[in-house]
Amino acid sequence: MSRRTLSLSLTLAAIAIAPAALHAQNRSPLADRVTVSAAFGGLSGAANLNDAGTADWRLGWAGSLDASYWILPRVALRVGGTWAQDSLRSGAIAGRGKFNKFAYDADIVLRYPLTTGASTVTPYILGGAGAISVHQLASDSTWTKFAGNFGGGIEYRFGRLGVRAEGRDYVYKFDRYGFDKTQHDIAWQGGVTVSF
Repeated sequence: MSRRTLSLSLTLAAIAIAPAALHAQNRSPLADRVTVSAAFGGLSGAANLNDAGTADWRLGWAGSLDASYWILPRVALRVGGTWAQDSLRSGAIAGRGKFNKFAYDADIVLRYPLTTGASTVTPYILGGAGAISVHQLASDSTWTKFAGNFGGGIEYRFGRLGVRAEGRDYVYKFDRYGFDKTQHDIAWQGGVTVSF
């Protein structure tokens, strides 16, 4: 092989490899296919259950697990579950006014990563639908309703690991114990993420 042929071959190889290397560098914050996360935080009922304001929700807690599959670099399908507990202050409910709430949903996530050095800051929004099961503690009363949800958050990622803060509104019909109101449960959580 002549020097000229070798030089031409190396030049063509460099031209072929360079775009792939640049593409891989540009893809790095979006190279993941699956993100798994766990979070914990608070739960706030956004509205009273009656117009008089005598049936109001007390501050509670919420924990969640979810997994996102990135079908496009900025679009994912997410499935998740949330276990929350809060209390209703009202004389209209017999027994304990404390409730466990189990939400399970499927969502669409839209993100916009901003790379800063070796880390990535990613704001995102999400929305979807599923169901919520509400159980009054110390009773045999459990009921399930269709629930929609929407929200947003921000993730800070360094490599495959990250931390995130997220707020979501779970919307469903609370039509038990003499109430008939559209309920908004606001979950605000912080958590960790792993992407691969």
